[in-house]
Amino acid sequence: MQLRQIYRHPVKSLGTEALESVSLEPGKPMPGDRLYAIAHGNSAFNGDAPAWVSCGNFLRVANVPALSAVRLQFEPDSETIRVEHDKAESCTADLSTATGAAALLDWVAPFAEPVVPGPYRLAAVPGQSLTDSDQQVPSLMSLSSLRALSARVGAELDPRRFRGNFWIDGDGPWAEMDWVGKEISLGSVRFKVLNPIERCLATAANPKTGRRDTDPLPALRTLFGDPLFGMEIEIVSGGTVQAGDPVTVA
Repeated sequence: MQLRQIYRHPVKSLGTEALESVSLEPGKPMPGDRLYAIAHGNSAFNGDAPAWVSCGNFLRVANVPALSAVRLQFEPDSETIRVEHDKAESCTADLSTATGAAALLDWVAPFAEPVVPGPYRLAAVPGQSLTDSDQQVPSLMSLSSLRALSARVGAELDPRRFRGNFWIDGDGPWAEMDWVGKEISLGSVRFKVLNPIERCLATAANPKTGRRDTDPLPALRTLFGDPLFGMEIEIVSGGTVQAGDPVTVA
């Protein structure tokens, strides 16, 4: 097996960024992934006492599918993000400043306002990642399973629909579902496989168009009883993971 693709999502539900490599530390979230999220007008997120809260407190592709088609570049050292979309002019913003945060929120608002009310706030929790799970762990996805799911639904599904971090290939379809509790290695970095991920309507959004088309949830429910795809994995040993690294299961 081999690691084919690495992705991060600097702002929750706002596009996907491909990486060639990433350096990881045990017990910590994937760096640069879900560093920020955008809280909506009904959010319980408290900026004065920031702490992890569930995904329903933020803008999500599940509610605003157009966000899936955002193209972005992020520079972690300067916290500068550049976002592009076919239906908006590009925006470059320094998210470490109030001015930069406001610029990004103004850029997002036309996509979100018809669906989810504002005002919008840029949310962050120091030292944490605003993933859907409070376990603060990255995710592992299988391209072999994705091809099997695509065959079931009759459409080629883009990996970016599932917003996963590490995509592997060379295993059998759904083999990863049997790895719960086992250790796997991506190159020299070891992980513990925790549990399958329950998916939501975000997976129906096509990242090429920003619109919902094929919904894979019914097919996943038929297969597993619940709409499960991909696995949460905990970083056990640190190091650098690169696209092309071999993948082994202990």
